[in-house]
Amino acid sequence: MDTLQIAYKILRSLEDKTKADYMGQIISPTALGVSEDKWLEVIQSLLDEGYIAGVKLSKDILGNQLVDVKNARITLKGAEYLKENKAMRKFAKVATDIITIIKP
Repeated sequence: MDTLQIAYKILRSLEDKTKADYMGQIISPTALGVSEDKWLEVIQSLLDEGYIAGVKLSKDILGNQLVDVKNARITLKGAEYLKENKAMRKFAKVATDIITIIKP
């Protein structure tokens, strides 16, 4: 699964859920089937871009990365990204279907 797919799944999960009490289980690396390093990279990118908020990143005394997602939420910017992405996916599917029909 590539970075954009992981980001999209995280954003969709946050948009669909109204309670974040169990966010750690829904958007965890295990739930998404990705490595912790890749997941952390995507979470950091989503935070940097302003697509999500409420996630706390810190390090323990051994330097291990700690991530608290229990208050994770999608931002308006993240919701706009999802909407644009859905529209592009629909357009791409229609275009692919048209090309398939036209091919001899």
